Amino acid sequence: MGVKTFYIGKSLDDPQRATVIFQGRENVLYAIFMNPETKSIVEASGHIYAGTKINRWCS
Repeated sequence: MGVKTFYIGKSLDDPQRATVIFQGRENVLYAIFMNPETKSIVEASGHIYAGTKINRWCS
């Protein structure tokens, strides 16, 4: 899919929180994370949806 991990950082205040930034083609990961049909696949990879905030940035 041409997606690269751009940044991974953990919260200093809450060890259960992290920030992950991916870089790739516009809307590729957004479509995957927002599609209810792919939720089980994403969760199987270890992602936890509870508390997830998804943002899109373009340059």
